[in-house]
Amino acid sequence: MRLRELMVVAFPVLLLAAAPAHAKDVCDDAPDQNTMNRCAQDDYKASDAALNRAYQKQMKELDADSQTLLKTAQRAWLAFRDGECKYKAAPNDGGSMYPMAYFGCLNRLTKDRIKQIEAGQE
Repeated sequence: MRLRELMVVAFPVLLLAAAPAHAKDVCDDAPDQNTMNRCAQDDYKASDAALNRAYQKQMKELDADSQTLLKTAQRAWLAFRDGECKYKAAPNDGGSMYPMAYFGCLNRLTKDRIKQIEAGQE
C-alpha cells in the first residue's frame, strides 16, 4: 500500500518535470495546425515578456524626459505592431492558420523591437 501511495504522488511530479521538454519537442515538429498555433502563441508570449524586461531596464537608465519620449514611442510602436500583424495575417482571416500567422508576426516584430530598445539611444 505504501508503494502505491508513493506512485500516486510521484507520477504527476514526473509528468510535470517532463512537460517542458516534451512541449518543445512537439513545437519543433508540430503534428497539426492547432499545435502550430499554440506554439506560435507561446513563442510570442516569451518574446513579449523579454520585451517588457528590456523596456523596464532601459527606462531605469533614462532621465525623466527620455522616459516620457520612450513611453510615447513604445505606445506608438505597439499600435503599429498590432495593426501591421492584423494586416499581414488578414489573408488567413477565418482560417485555421490565422493564429499562427498573427502570433508569428507579433513574435518577429517584438524580437526586432527588443534589439532596438537594447541598442538604446544610439
